[in-house]
Formats: sequence, C-alpha cells, structure tokens
Amino acid sequence: MDARPALLATLLLLAGSAGCVDKDTHHESSPGQPVTEARLRAAPATQEGWLSYGGDWSNRRYVPLTEINRQTVAGLRKLWQYDPGILFRRSTRNESTPIVVDGLLIYTDLKNLVIAVDVRTGTERWRYQPDLGATALCCGVVNRGVAVYGDRVYLATLDGRVIALDRQTGKVAWDVRAAVPAEGYSFTMAPLAADGKIVVGASGGEFGIRGFVDAYDPATGTRLWRFWTIPSPQEGGWYGHWSRTTPDGEVLPRDIAQEKRDSARFADAWRKGGASVYSTPAYDPDLRVLYVATGNPSPVDGDIPPGDNLYSTSLVALDITTGALKWYYQMLPHNVWDFDAASPPVLFDLPAGDSTIPAVGHAGKTGWVYLLDRRTGRQVRRSDAFVPLENIFPTPSPQGTRSSPGTRGGANWPPPAYSPRTGLMYVLGSYVPMLYVLDSTAKAGKNGEVFKYAHFSKLPDSLYFGTFSAIDVATGKVRWQKRAPGNLMYGGAVATESGLVFYGDIQGYLNGLDAETGETVWRDRAAIGYLGPPISFQVDGHQRIAITSRRGVTVYGLQGP
Repeated sequence: MDARPALLATLLLLAGSAGCVDKDTHHESSPGQPVTEARLRAAPATQEGWLSYGGDWSNRRYVPLTEINRQTVAGLRKLWQYDPGILFRRSTRNESTPIVVDGLLIYTDLKNLVIAVDVRTGTERWRYQPDLGATALCCGVVNRGVAVYGDRVYLATLDGRVIALDRQTGKVAWDVRAAVPAEGYSFTMAPLAADGKIVVGASGGEFGIRGFVDAYDPATGTRLWRFWTIPSPQEGGWYGHWSRTTPDGEVLPRDIAQEKRDSARFADAWRKGGASVYSTPAYDPDLRVLYVATGNPSPVDGDIPPGDNLYSTSLVALDITTGALKWYYQMLPHNVWDFDAASPPVLFDLPAGDSTIPAVGHAGKTGWVYLLDRRTGRQVRRSDAFVPLENIFPTPSPQGTRSSPGTRGGANWPPPAYSPRTGLMYVLGSYVPMLYVLDSTAKAGKNGEVFKYAHFSKLPDSLYFGTFSAIDVATGKVRWQKRAPGNLMYGGAVATESGLVFYGDIQGYLNGLDAETGETVWRDRAAIGYLGPPISFQVDGHQRIAITSRRGVTVYGLQGP
C-alpha cells in the first residue's frame, strides 16, 4: 500500500522490547472525564481536544477555531517539542495522528510505542512499548495512532493484536490476538471508537491475506463481529461483473475470456485475496453506517487472480451494529497497478439545488477524488485529476510503458481535510511517473501454463513532484493547487474556521495557507524529514497546532499558557 509494488514486499523481524510501562516517567495527574459516545458525537463543534484520528467521526480534520488567522498567524511559534529519545530508527517517518484529551496528548512512535505527554508542557506522563514478535510488513515500521474511549486508550499493533491501556497510567487492561502475523497480517491504522465499539482493519495485502474489519467490546476485548473484505463463494463470490471498464468508463486492458478460463485454476484465490484496510473508517451516527476504504487484491503466482476481485479497491458501507454490508462501490475492478484506496474516507454534505446530499469522499491513488451518496453508494461525481495522468492503466511492454501517477503517486495514505466554510477538500497528491515493464523471463506452472511477470521501474527522481490541491466538492473542479518540485506529498492536512489550512511535508516543514486562495501565509521547519498529519485544538482558551515527526511531536501556538 505505502507505494511499493506488492512483489517487492519483504518480511521484517521486529525485535521488540518487553511490553511495559516506564514507571520512571509516570507522574500523578487528575483523572479526565470518560470519553463517552456523547463527547465523540459532539466533537465537530467542540473547541477542546482532538478525540479521534480524523478529529471526529466524519474524518474532516476541521476545527471551529479562529485564534490563529490571517492577521495573527505570523506570530505562530513552537511552544514545546518532545523527543522520545529513540536512538535507532528503521523508519524515517512518523505517520501518527496525536489524540488530545483532558490535558494529555497521546501518540504512537516506532514499533507501536505509545506515549502520553502533558499537552501544556510536553512533559512525559507515561509510555507503553508492546512486545512485538515477527511481523509481516511491506512498507516500514509505521502505524497511524490510537483511539480513546471511556478511560482507555486502544492500540492496533503491527503483529496483529488489539490492546487496551489505562488512559492515566498506560497499564494494560486487555490484550487480544486478532490475526496471525505468520499468515501475513498486521495492523497499521489507528482504531476507531464508535457506537460503543473499537473498530480495526487488517493490513497485509502484499502477503496474501483475506482482509477484514473487526469490532471489539471496549470493556473486555471480545470480538463482536467481523466483515471479510473478500467475499466467499457462499457470500456471492469475488468475481463480480467481469467489468471491462471502471465505473467512470475508462477501458481496462483485461482479457476477460482468458480470465474466465483461468478461474478454475484460481478457484481458492479468494482465501488470500487481499483488500487490506490501511486507514481509519468514517462513521455516520444517524445512518449508523461505517465507511471503509480497501486496498488492492493480492497477487498469486505473480499475477492478480481472475475477476473483479470484490471488494478490493472499494468504498464499503457497513452496518455498525452487525458489520453487515450495506453497499460497495468498486473504484477500480481487477486492480493490477497497486492503486489502493489508502486515504481515509471523509463525510460532508454536497449542495444539490435547494437541498444537500449526504456524501462520502475518497481521494484515490488514481489521482481523482470520488464523491458518493453515502446512503446508497451511488456516485455523484468524480473530481478533475489532482495530479497529471498519463496512460493511467497501462499494459506492460518489454521496453516499459510510461504511466502516471504511478504506484507511489496520487493520494496515498495521507489524510485530506475538508472545510464546510469553503466547501473545499484539501488533498495531498504525488506525481511519480514509472515504467511498467514486461519481464523477459517466464515461469512454467504445474500444468504447463506459462506465467509472464511485469514490474514497475523507477524513473529519475527529478521528474517527481507533490501537489496540494483544493477541490471544490460541489463541482469537482480544482480551485487552486500548490506544487512542490521533487517532493512527494506525504503528511496530512487540517483546516480551521479562520480560513487557514495547514499541512506537513517530507522536508520537515509545517505550511500554513489561505484556505480560499492557496497563498502561503506562514511556514516553519518543525523537524527533519517526514511529518505526520497536523491537528489543531484548544487548551486554556488558546488554539494550538501539533504535528508528529521522527523526532517526536511539536506543538505550536501564539502564546504560552
């Protein structure tokens, strides 16, 4: 998912330290209030804290705060920076979104290290390091954060466990095994707390998993339901409609007749069909529906098995009570190009004459934003491309077929933001043209079949650039766009009621822009290298901005407490 071809995935062995709470760094603090369903539902309007991965259940990453605005942003400065003291890092980035609740800032670092610090001073309160075993990972030792519910913090680990911690002490309340790493499973997403459940989704499509979404009881760790993102034959199968085009009419280079002839040979491929879940779902509490984005199908013998490979590369809507499928929308049937649906779904309302349509939006690795009616899954529109597209669904050739945005391009895992004030969705994109090469070697199968292989080959880094785009969801048009030459756009965005939008980049800069025009109004070097998704919240009546990096977490404000 994290932008590398599945066939290049490697198995990493994580020599984790023993799971423990660092008692030397624990300090007494007054207990916070339980994070209830009412608090989570009120999150879009509150000015205190950041209670879930996307800010609230909608994943908008929008806050109703105005202290930091066009007139005051020049005074924005670092208030404190916390470094966890990790001397050796296999990963060069931190993709964690902090949670801020009742005076604590909680985030994850390398190898699922969970750290809670005082949000006012950056003083460490506690840390918890799980004991990780052998772990199947394609794309680095990264994870995207935690969830909070009641008096606990919930973590989904790289070795397939779900763990509940006491919010004030970091002590383990329960620890359950959800999936087996030896079968290729891992968790990289931040859990979602909704409807009295802790929701997680499995990663590992590069290793031939059967993807799933789970819901757990927050008190006991009992699994309440599981939805398989690859349907079994008894559930209708994963072949689908043998689609010759995408839902938007792009012709797919498929030999349907050959795929059907191959279907008997791949009859059991669905058991390891892929469709990972890399990003935290969105949730509509009125419809009581979860919205989940899924990754690419898994290759078998070097090739994607026959059929549309349901429900890979899709948005799926699930009943929060039972996990039952409400609808699905497959953006790319038979995805052989590693175009995962990797970024989080976002909920908002689309203008429709005198009324609005409740919508779910997804920014794809394909380079488009897909906008659907979240009640039915019907597409309302698709945006203009936010990166240049060239031969987007290529057929491999011996000399290599040039294609963009490429397996590392489009919108990858970084979460976009949406502002109801501007009606714009702010999307981080990357242009990474590559060559799709047909390998000269072939392999004979057990029954005399000849398998041909293809791979993506890099082009010079000088061709790459990142984009930060404001997309008008009412029209699908790109209102404005910033380009960053030679700079992949990984990180994330947050929008504010004051008309500003902030994003981090891989050079370590936190950037502040006018949300209406795209004009850069402020910029600061927060750290060295990749930055995670920024958040904004209020403490003691003052607005703050926090962002993670490989050096920990940095908090900005206009003035101290």
